[in-house]
Amino acid sequence: MAATSKSTLRVCCISATIVTLVTISVLVTLALTVFKPRDPDVVLYPVGLAKLQLSDFITNDSVTSDMVMSIRNKNYASFEFVNATSHIKYDGKLVGRVPIVQGTIPARSTFNITAPAVLRAKRLRENPNAINDIVGGSLNLTATVTMHGKVAMLNRLIKKKGSVYTECHMTIYISEVPIRGESWCWAKLEM
Repeated sequence: MAATSKSTLRVCCISATIVTLVTISVLVTLALTVFKPRDPDVVLYPVGLAKLQLSDFITNDSVTSDMVMSIRNKNYASFEFVNATSHIKYDGKLVGRVPIVQGTIPARSTFNITAPAVLRAKRLRENPNAINDIVGGSLNLTATVTMHGKVAMLNRLIKKKGSVYTECHMTIYISEVPIRGESWCWAKLEM
């Protein structure tokens, strides 16, 4: 009987070790592939520009235009972020702000944020390079934002602090009717 219980104990230990190793292997594989954090894709659409005219940039102290920031979350985790402010710069100097209201970007989906961008046209006119660009018909701006929040995985079972750093370069064609713009962005997720 002692030999039978030793062999049964040995089989149980070997079985438990195999199950533990397989479980660890599966978890490590999932962590390195499926749950690996991926940077979001960000596109900035200056949608309110069509309502503006070149004279708005020349005569007004500030110009307001709606912006839509489209964020595609490729991760299997959602991102809950707090209020943030995007800073718009021309030639390295702050010329505008865009308030971003807190929200949640669901896992594996696209989330649109619409917010009013307030450009300080007066600050643009004070810069001699901006005047040349305005006369030339296009304006190159850079928008940056850092969104702090929490990354929630496995139905909010696992939560981790995270930040998304985004930088967008925009060209606004102010000599065209209607005024239009285009942009390209990069974003980085840090946890």
